[in-house]
Order: sequence, then structure tokens, then C-alpha cells
Amino acid sequence: MTDMTHHILPVGQVLKEAYKYFLENEKKIHPVWLVHFVLCVALNLIPKGFANPLSLLWSVTYYVFWCVFFRIYYRKKPYLCLSKVCASAVPSTKMIFMTFGIVLLLVLLPYIPLLMGFNNKYLIVFERYMAALQAPQMSLFNVAVFSLVFLSVSPIIFCRPYLAWISSLQGYSGSIKKVFKKTKGNDMSFFYLMLLLNLPCFAVYGIDTMIGCHGWLSAAFYSIYLIYCNIVFAKVYDFFYAS
Repeated sequence: MTDMTHHILPVGQVLKEAYKYFLENEKKIHPVWLVHFVLCVALNLIPKGFANPLSLLWSVTYYVFWCVFFRIYYRKKPYLCLSKVCASAVPSTKMIFMTFGIVLLLVLLPYIPLLMGFNNKYLIVFERYMAALQAPQMSLFNVAVFSLVFLSVSPIIFCRPYLAWISSLQGYSGSIKKVFKKTKGNDMSFFYLMLLLNLPCFAVYGIDTMIGCHGWLSAAFYSIYLIYCNIVFAKVYDFFYAS
């Protein structure tokens, strides 16, 4: 097999393998779920969420939690290794900057037609767009728009950098460039994977909002579901890096 061979991710198979792993290791996952549940509840209890400075402490704790999770999954001791946590900051920081660049582009794009002198009809559309942005941050409309945008760019700004992040946590190369080479031709596979993983999240968030659970239903659901999602990405990593 030559280096020019590109493997196409079998999305359905990866999802099934992750679910099978989840069931076979249910007892080991219980303490992980408990810690994650506490973290999800803690975020919901922070006044104003991420607008509160306390959320920074929560974010660091949450980040370290997932670092430890993957080192436990791959049986890399010590499970809490600060040098590997610091090394993983390189691909994760790149992921943040890529995401920020996409968001900035989306914010600036609606202004371009105005600068080009488009007529009053576009101005009406622009005003509606700005009104939507000023709606409650976590409204169903805003979440739906964000989800669609995120899904469209997720193969580039999330999936591949995340694999590089997992690699760096194990002490291997965290090069995003290498991940792009390994996963070439898998844009649609990543898109379908992210779509399938996000559908339950959006459904639960919609139910949470409609029945007025104030985020508690979502917190309970995410506390277990996000563990499964990360096992899925561990299986994705194994598929490409073991091939």
C-alpha cells in the first residue's frame, strides 16, 4: 500500500464501534460520566454562563478533563500529564483561531453588499439579519443557524484539528497538516458524521427550550452523550492512524 492511498471513513461502522465500546465498558465509564455530569451542572449554575469570568476556570477544568479522558482511553500513564496537556494546546489553539476566522468572515460578509451600493431591498434584509443577531443568544433560530454554519465548515475547522489534538495528547505529532494528508477525500464523510452526531443535540436543546427546563435537560443529556461523541472521534483517530 502506497502513501497515495486514501482511506474513506465508514461513518456508520465508526458509530457502531463507538456504541459497542460504550456498552462493553459501561462500568468503567460510570465514574467518567459522574465527573462530566458535575461539570455540566456546574456550567449551568454559573450566572450568565460564559459571560461570567468564572467560566474561564470552568473551561480550563473542562479542557483538562478531556485530556485525561483520552489518556485513559489510550492507556497512557500518567493520565494527568501536564507536558502533554501543554503540547495539546498547539492544535487546539489553531482550531480556535480557525473558528474565529470563520465567525469573523460571517459577521463581515453582510456588510459587503452595502459597501457595493446595493438597493433598499437588501437594506431590509440586512436589518432583519442584524435583528436576528441581537435576539437572545441561545434562541432556537440562532442555534439552528450556528449549527448549519458549523456543520458546513466542521471538516476543516473541527474534525481534522481534533484528530491532531488527540494525537498530541498521546505524545505523537500534533501536526494538522499531517492530518489533512491522512484524511484527504473525507470532507463529506466528516460532514455526515458531524450531522448525525449533532442531530440528537439539536433535538434535545429544542425540547429543553420548549418545555422550559432552563438547560437542565441539555446538561443531563450532554453529560453522557458527549462521552459517546468523543469515543466516536477516538475510533475515527484509530481508523486513520492505524491504517
